[in-house]
Amino acid sequence: MVRWVRSGVLEVAPELVAELGGDYRALARKAGAPLRPLANPDLPMRVEGVVALLELAAGKLAEPAFGLRLGLRQSLSLFGAMAPLLNSAATVDELLGDLVDYFPLHTQGTIVGLHKEAAGTLLTYELAADTVGYQRHVIELGFGVIIREIRRHMPDWRPETLYLRHSPPPDRSWHRRLLGEHVVFNADRNAMLLDPVLLAMRTVEGDHAIHDSLAARFGDAARLAPGLDGLRTEALVRAMLPFAPINLAIAARLLRLSRRTLQRRLTECGTSYEVILDQVRAGLARSYLAESDLSVAEIAEILQYSETSALTRAVRRWSGLSPRAIRRTHRDRLAR
Repeated sequence: MVRWVRSGVLEVAPELVAELGGDYRALARKAGAPLRPLANPDLPMRVEGVVALLELAAGKLAEPAFGLRLGLRQSLSLFGAMAPLLNSAATVDELLGDLVDYFPLHTQGTIVGLHKEAAGTLLTYELAADTVGYQRHVIELGFGVIIREIRRHMPDWRPETLYLRHSPPPDRSWHRRLLGEHVVFNADRNAMLLDPVLLAMRTVEGDHAIHDSLAARFGDAARLAPGLDGLRTEALVRAMLPFAPINLAIAARLLRLSRRTLQRRLTECGTSYEVILDQVRAGLARSYLAESDLSVAEIAEILQYSETSALTRAVRRWSGLSPRAIRRTHRDRLAR
């Protein structure tokens, strides 16, 4: 499935590339990204084009925090028609809730979730299972956008903890400068811990009347959008995998559906629970092997394989390569 996103997601990329001494148009041609993102910010582009451009820029410009720096320059305007809805939310909690609920109308290439846990609320940010490419920069871009928006309402705010699945860059100076010391690399998921005080914070432009009207309109659009049951199931599998058993019956119960109804809806989306689970495991295994320092045994445990050999067989089925070969290939590429 081809995943699309608005070209406006790269609206300030030419500016940052130029500041770092690069040629944005040359990078965009090679990545298949828009040469002038602001010329038509609503033009659909492949999510893989964004991933490729960020990786190219980070490598060519020797800037390991390129995605993060880009995200911290972006405003909510990159969400196009969703921006007025998000800007009219009364609290940070409502803003983030809207982002989670209606993000599939912006792109189905990325999955955003909110999960209540004992330590607080986790905002998760993941690429869809079938999105290919080196993900660290686009993940940091996404968190950067959200952090910048939160700072409009609470200046100088820094995440209590930011969890990133990928390994740390050799130079963490920009991460420390922009995010503080509470960044956990080689984590089991991409997530940001949010405290109750922040979530209750009033926004600077909240307007109940405007928000309620727009929310009703976006709610109608979301109910008609194709593939949402598949995305919700994928988001649930991603959230549960590292921590608890997950199968069709459990997924249906957590989604407040009967097992038969969930099966039917996934069939209507052209998929099944088994296919989604396999795709999520494949995507996460690829990401962990390519971008983290976790051992194969640790990855097998996170992905709920009973033993390392089961993960090894699955990786060979997905890619034709062993876990060690995948890791070596990606490290050789980074060394060049």
